[in-house]
Amino acid sequence: MSKSAVHPDRFLPTTASELRRRGWEQADIILVTGDAYVDHPSFGVALIGRWLEHLGYRVGILAQPDWRSVDPFRTLGRPRLFWGITSGCIDSRLNDYASLGHRRKKDVYSPGGTAGRRPGRPLLVYAARAREAFSGVPIVLGGLEASLRRIAHYDYIEDKLKRSVLTDAKADLLVHGMGEWAVGEIARRLDAGQSVHDLTDVPGTAYPLRKGATLPENAVRLPSLTHLVEDRGSFIAAHHTYQSQSHPAGRPVVQEQDPGTVVVMPPAPPLASEQLDVLYALCFARAGHPSYNQAGGVPALNPIQFSITTHRGCFGGCSFCSIGCHQGKQIRSRSLGSLLDEAERIRHHPQFRGTIEDVGGPSANMYGMECAQVETCGRPSCLFPSVCKQGRFDHGPLLEMMEAFVRWSQSGSKRTNVFVASGIRHDLALRNRDYLNLLVRHFVGGHLKVAPEHYCPHVLDRMGKPHFEVFEEFEDRFAQACRRAGKEAYLVPYFISSHPGCRPEDALKLTEYLMSRSWRPRQVQDFVPSPLSLATAMYVSGADAKGRAIHVPTSRKEKRLQAALLQYYLPANRRILAEFLTRQHRGDLIRRIGREKPRGRYK
Repeated sequence: MSKSAVHPDRFLPTTASELRRRGWEQADIILVTGDAYVDHPSFGVALIGRWLEHLGYRVGILAQPDWRSVDPFRTLGRPRLFWGITSGCIDSRLNDYASLGHRRKKDVYSPGGTAGRRPGRPLLVYAARAREAFSGVPIVLGGLEASLRRIAHYDYIEDKLKRSVLTDAKADLLVHGMGEWAVGEIARRLDAGQSVHDLTDVPGTAYPLRKGATLPENAVRLPSLTHLVEDRGSFIAAHHTYQSQSHPAGRPVVQEQDPGTVVVMPPAPPLASEQLDVLYALCFARAGHPSYNQAGGVPALNPIQFSITTHRGCFGGCSFCSIGCHQGKQIRSRSLGSLLDEAERIRHHPQFRGTIEDVGGPSANMYGMECAQVETCGRPSCLFPSVCKQGRFDHGPLLEMMEAFVRWSQSGSKRTNVFVASGIRHDLALRNRDYLNLLVRHFVGGHLKVAPEHYCPHVLDRMGKPHFEVFEEFEDRFAQACRRAGKEAYLVPYFISSHPGCRPEDALKLTEYLMSRSWRPRQVQDFVPSPLSLATAMYVSGADAKGRAIHVPTSRKEKRLQAALLQYYLPANRRILAEFLTRQHRGDLIRRIGREKPRGRYK
């Protein structure tokens, strides 16, 4: 595991002594996180902390404080402006539990991968302790979990609809989306002497409606939590209503939480390219805090320590994905100069060993693709069910960026490897042959991630993914590009089991296809209902995006079966498969399972 070779003073202060070494009597803002403190631009608390520091504020970090006592929340003193509280890089439920509800044994965002260093539902627990430590200090929630749980939402561990975390945590504000703009505005206005109760017009935030306060005149009402609980079938319509306003030109949304009311402002405008350049040029140590060295470092840092984020946002609109709900579908790309400057800083990092693991984003091949209509468009996907005529899918900036990295990697005294490890959108890649040739020749180290997700057309329709023949065309083009490059490389396909609308018989069709090709996919994800995604609305309501009733795999038994069908080759799955295939009168498949040997381009 990576260990920090960087002096502690390169990090934002985490202790009272580190505050004093900076000559500070008090921090303006204290950020509390459920993750270990890793000063890297892929970790949200570091991004927000460095951005606030850039704006001139004194920022302290409380990383994984012991929530069993109030004392750790007093170690940095009283924050002058506000507490900023996040559960960490991913939703705490997903971090703590697997899709079938089993408790995870490791926490890759903790020192040494040790589990148990954060409470269940950290936003609520940390907010309570912060309030106990220093009453009267505004509490602002942020990060992915707060963003996705900003309204009434489904919790797959408790199997119930729950209130907004803003209400449950009794916080003053919630920042949703990529929060730099909103949190900077909150800090500015509090610093100017405004009350947190007056911050009711900040884009990218949600606030509790206080007694006697009036609603925004143009607000859109969502069904209340009680209504959704009593009529789960209405959840899909509520989802569509909310998503129709989830763009910068949208209207405020109001929802009764029973008790309490939350008002959710439209998303903040995404940072412009020039602002992203400034953000990613800040003095990140690209390391975990030195206090974690004895534990072996933080495992989550290892695969991305020397990666470069080229852009934000994704217009793919996959039903099961929440990226668009958090980052937005607007693509905002960094300048070529900014990317190369970061690469050069990485080259001189004391731990760098010659490989930049990834140059990419949510979908690596969307760099530079922007649309003038996107900030007012309510369409969830620019690619599905058909390609939007307003979309600008010009590969020119992407090709220019890749060619520049090829030249950079060959410069200097020692050649540097630069790879694309982020997944790519394979239907988009088919729109430009030069892109695929350049990608294979220079940026694929041996494996390329792609996500066909399933085989059956009606399942793919509900996923918002192109049909399988599009993947087969991509597979053929990829093989051609490998031959032209004189290179042996493999696709790593990702599949999802138990997606809403997928029956065991559909999973069996995918299994038969996999076996016909002797593929043994390892990248199989059992569907997890993540808050705010369309697929979760389908899961809760039992209906597809058009309101038609669908089959929804909910029992653990069926979810295990569907996952086993996609990984038919594992000995542990033979019993459950034999039972199912016997009922299906498919003795031919029972006899074949376990005898297949992998071949072809898939591992």
